[in-house]
Amino acid sequence: MQDVSAGDWVDERLLKGWTTEVPAGAVVPTGFDRVVRVLHPAGDGRTWAQVAAAHDRVMHPLAQWCGINPTFDGTGRSSWVDPDEGSMPPGVQRAVLDHCPATGDLFYAVWVGWGSWEAPERGPTMRGRGGYRLFTAPKAVITSWPGMASLWGQSASLIWPADRSWCIATDIDWDSTLVAADSTLADALLRDERLEAVEVAYEDDLSWLGDRVNPRPVWLAEQLPETD
Repeated sequence: MQDVSAGDWVDERLLKGWTTEVPAGAVVPTGFDRVVRVLHPAGDGRTWAQVAAAHDRVMHPLAQWCGINPTFDGTGRSSWVDPDEGSMPPGVQRAVLDHCPATGDLFYAVWVGWGSWEAPERGPTMRGRGGYRLFTAPKAVITSWPGMASLWGQSASLIWPADRSWCIATDIDWDSTLVAADSTLADALLRDERLEAVEVAYEDDLSWLGDRVNPRPVWLAEQLPETD
């Protein structure tokens, strides 16, 4: 575990004050040139574009899984069908990190709320989202952490280098990962054929409600508060 104050800059640069909408900048720190959204592949290996086409839906940068896959009912995920939520798949993590320069160890922040921690946190945690446990390690695909007994593997929620030249963020409720960086890194991610990646803006709503192109599922519409 590291001095958790090393992660204060992340929380300080997140957009605050959002309610039903969740902008990209509420998950990945602002201040970088560009933000790339990397979509986690479907459980059967298909891309989101392939799933959207199969259901006659529109693939676009703010597309949501519930908007392109009408069989998803929002109550749970099938590892055979749905993308990983809250954890970046190892293959995606490997491809993303291939483009991320670093000298020395990286910082890895892992959400404290995962039920696979073996013991409660004893000591301070990094600020944000209820808290994170902060580790340092060489740049690598990491899916296991000291004190965590996860049978399926868990990626870090946030990853960044000591010089803060880029930041990777995988929100606990999202099936995509955000990478904030300079244009060189962003372009490399968008060109990588191993990844399904799109560019988004800090203000873009990436919650389920953010897909305003595809039909909104009935079950999601029913959860919205009534308006006069």
